[in-house]
Amino acid sequence: LGYICFTELAVLNVITGFFCQSAIESAQHDRDLVTQALLAEKRMFTEQFMQIFHTMDADESGSITIEEFEEHLGSDETKAHFESLGLESHDVWTLFKLMDMDNGSQIELEEFVQGCMRLKGGAKGVDIAKLTYENKNVASQMEQFIKRTDEALAMLTGKSSPVSPRRAPPQG
Repeated sequence: LGYICFTELAVLNVITGFFCQSAIESAQHDRDLVTQALLAEKRMFTEQFMQIFHTMDADESGSITIEEFEEHLGSDETKAHFESLGLESHDVWTLFKLMDMDNGSQIELEEFVQGCMRLKGGAKGVDIAKLTYENKNVASQMEQFIKRTDEALAMLTGKSSPVSPRRAPPQG
């Protein structure tokens, strides 16, 4: 009786181990498939954004001016193409400035593709966190600047205390 119970337990243990190993391999395979699908989607978007860029670059200068950008985003076909790729194009000037990373008044191919990839879709949690962090940093720098300016003004006018009271940091 003991031998039979031990044998059944061993067989069940082997079967359980087989199913667990199979599940682990399947999960790894699924993860690989998801990664491959994401990379393929990124390549597809990159190729489509490159095609749009070459269409917009009418003079084939290798860069897009605001005029070329406005002209092509004025067409319903280009707007629809942008929207199908997850990009809203309501405010042409703002979209252009967000893509023009070097503020050169022209968008090169790499800037265009990177800008489109960055701007497509909705804001992610990391985007919101980055904006919050940068906003707090700028607010802190402004507070320090105002304090130094108040102190310098007080020294120039001969007053011993700052002109305005210390401001509380922004809530958030």
